[in-house]
Amino acid sequence: MRARRSAPVSRRERTGIVALAVPDLNEPYFAELTSLFVTRAHERGLSILIQQTAGGHEREVDIANGVGLPPIDGLIHIPRSLTVGDLTRRTAPGPIVLLGEHIQVSPFTHVTVDNKAGTDAATAHLAAAGCRRVAFVGRRDARPSDAADQRFAGYRQAVARLGLSEDVELIATVDAFTPEEGRRAMSEMLGQGVRCDGVVCSNDSLAFGVLSALQDAGLVVPRDVAVIGFDDVHAARFSTPALSSVAPDDSALVEAALDELERQMSTPPGMDMPVRNVVVGARIESRASTAR
Repeated sequence: MRARRSAPVSRRERTGIVALAVPDLNEPYFAELTSLFVTRAHERGLSILIQQTAGGHEREVDIANGVGLPPIDGLIHIPRSLTVGDLTRRTAPGPIVLLGEHIQVSPFTHVTVDNKAGTDAATAHLAAAGCRRVAFVGRRDARPSDAADQRFAGYRQAVARLGLSEDVELIATVDAFTPEEGRRAMSEMLGQGVRCDGVVCSNDSLAFGVLSALQDAGLVVPRDVAVIGFDDVHAARFSTPALSSVAPDDSALVEAALDELERQMSTPPGMDMPVRNVVVGARIESRASTAR
């Protein structure tokens, strides 16, 4: 955890309300993370005001500036298109904590998961199960994603270290992290005659679509192809077969974000605040989809 110095934090009378800006509540991971934030904030005597941004730049800037929001004590923001420049020009400065990979270097406290290490471990997990041609479903080009970039980098790092196949045909690009895109990407790969014995997916939603495409192709998971996702959403336990996944330490993530926000909220007006970069770990939840 690294510390820097930031500008003084302004303060006003406490409201007991903290805003949480999330990209998409249709994505199971964000829905589950939001629920955890609500629970843990309540335990601290705080209420969460949920704002969905769809990753849109204008919407993310408005929330950072407090546009359309009631008075709040602070903001936890999961940005997708916000920039450091946008944040330094905030018209409603106050306590703020950034979550995720999009902005990692800035004069603002940041909390994230070690995504690169997570997919490195996921790829190594498949290699330990005997997989040698491990595909990756979830690279983003047309609509870049910092999380996808880090997860792809972790996969490539493990592939090189473990001497696995580096065929570019094993890498599938998606437009969104949805089951539909996972199914499409896997179906196209199989339709082009590409064969793999393992698949690392950028998230669990993509992995659910990959499982469906493999079943449609008459392939048995994990006998023919082992599959692992990322996020360990609740539904992963109930897919067929149950999905192995990289499980971020969401409890540590939420507690760190709330700790850092409350630290800013309790700092006297005008005092300089040390800026922190907190990285939480992840573990492999091994289930039937990789039990070869």
